[in-house]
Amino acid sequence: MATLNDNALCSLDDVKESLGIASSDTSYDNLIIRKINQASQAIENYCERSFKAADYVEDINGTDTDEITLKQRPINGDITLSYRGTVENLDNFYDVNSNYYFADTTAGIVKLLFNANGKWSAWRVTYNAGYTTIPSDLAEACADLAAYYVMNADGNINVQERQEGQRRVRYYPGIQGFRNLCVQLGIDQVIDSYANWPLISQ
Repeated sequence: MATLNDNALCSLDDVKESLGIASSDTSYDNLIIRKINQASQAIENYCERSFKAADYVEDINGTDTDEITLKQRPINGDITLSYRGTVENLDNFYDVNSNYYFADTTAGIVKLLFNANGKWSAWRVTYNAGYTTIPSDLAEACADLAAYYVMNADGNINVQERQEGQRRVRYYPGIQGFRNLCVQLGIDQVIDSYANWPLISQ
């Protein structure tokens, strides 16, 4: 029997409800769990980040910047900023006084009151980031994606339809690429809003 991975973004019951399968019917549970794991990993790969709260240690090169953008967000609690000593590749980090930096916890950015220089991963940030409870819109997007994977578990992308109350959902054939699939399912804006992509000036 498959088990939900630690990074699962939705529950078994949520996907079963989306598929119109009674919670008491366990005959599809193994398949659904596998597809939840698949959908969760696909979303994390696309967004280039993890979502469940966890501890992280990031080593970063100094680039004469007064901001350090972390790979994970939102930041939970305090962070520790450290600087590597002058000996290359030696693991001798020294903590920076917390009066010289602060964190934008929502954006996952450490703002410095000085410019960070130095190569060879000169700076280290130790922190906890992610969600203790997955946001409802992200969980729903994952449930929709997992339901799609269940409906197309044989690998044949055929036209599929299902009814959700007053809403009829149709899956279209010939889907090319993950984002196109998200567009077809109507979850692209939700997933894009959580992606770790750089902002591009217009």
